[in-house]
Amino acid sequence: MKKEYILPAGFASAGIHAGIKKSGKPDAGLIYSSTPCRAVGFFTKNSLKSVHIRHAMKAVNGPIQAVFANSGSANVLTGKTGVTDLEAILKKAAEILLIKPSAMLGAATGKISKPLPLKNILANMEKLAGAISARDKSFPGAIMTTDTVEKYASDVITIGGKKVVICAAGKGAGMISPDMATMLVFCMTDAAIDRKLLRRAALEAVQSSFNRVTVDGDMSPNDTVYVLANGEAGNKEIKTQGTDYIKLKNALKGIFYSIAEDMVMDGEGATKFIKISISGAKTQAQAELVARRVANSQLVKTAFFGMSLNPGRIISAAGQTFADFNPEKAVLKFNGRTALSGGRLDEKNRVAAEKELKKRRIELELNLANGKYGCYLLTSDLSYDYVKINADYN
Repeated sequence: MKKEYILPAGFASAGIHAGIKKSGKPDAGLIYSSTPCRAVGFFTKNSLKSVHIRHAMKAVNGPIQAVFANSGSANVLTGKTGVTDLEAILKKAAEILLIKPSAMLGAATGKISKPLPLKNILANMEKLAGAISARDKSFPGAIMTTDTVEKYASDVITIGGKKVVICAAGKGAGMISPDMATMLVFCMTDAAIDRKLLRRAALEAVQSSFNRVTVDGDMSPNDTVYVLANGEAGNKEIKTQGTDYIKLKNALKGIFYSIAEDMVMDGEGATKFIKISISGAKTQAQAELVARRVANSQLVKTAFFGMSLNPGRIISAAGQTFADFNPEKAVLKFNGRTALSGGRLDEKNRVAAEKELKKRRIELELNLANGKYGCYLLTSDLSYDYVKINADYN
């Protein structure tokens, strides 16, 4: 797996400024495949959904050849105008690309209830389509909002003697919570694979990455993951869950996890990357419940920001779940250093544990000593800058 944006065979992309953001930064992107793709999509569970999601939930079931994405406007709570705007954008892009509008998907991210500047976007569509390239590096930047860095990863594997490329670009820095993290992710591969198996592999990859992320506990109305496969690698189509399928699935999981980590590292105002690992839970549901409560606790997050050895906040957060476990039997570690056991601070490891809290990456390990189940979540701390960024976001 490489931290590079390497487009698979048959794919091209572009990103430009299309007059959505007043800053003049790139705000419109286009992905194009020379041949129709088998496509799958995963979307927010929020009852409030972006216009593009309501459209894509039906369109993604057919052959797809292009995706238009914009940043700067979420196209949410925009009424009937938002629907007709998206239809006009996809129709214009399809005309220029010489494909059917039904072969287009949309995606949007940005401010909720802000209308799309339709005239600006349509006026720049020729420029955007004309910029698409198999060597493009501009698309990842065009989907950024409060992100400070571009997020992408690629992998090259061999299936049936053929080189297969998988590439994904994503965005996400705030309003991030499990099921799904607030984000857009666009994944492309030239592998030939049955659509049902593509969905199965992608779903498993999503569950072990983007559904393991929380920055602030809030869920966006725009969360979207698209996976497109055009078959241009020329491998024998993957039709069973054999070796080739596993190889492709593992590559997807690696790429998605890498981007999920990038989202947490780039969390709004974040200074710490924290992996919360729960073990010894009585049930899987208990493990999930405790992990999410600890990860979303503002007191826990601010303690990490202050590099404060305050395990009481963590055990207290776990206790607030009313989960059936004995807090005095729990064992808490930071990067393998025991901070609490037997219901009290481990004084012998106090200095060592405090040193771990000064690091950029921290693994919080909490053993509930109550069973055999466990899980993990990726999260960040809560800083002064998080408040400032979101207070000024208008």
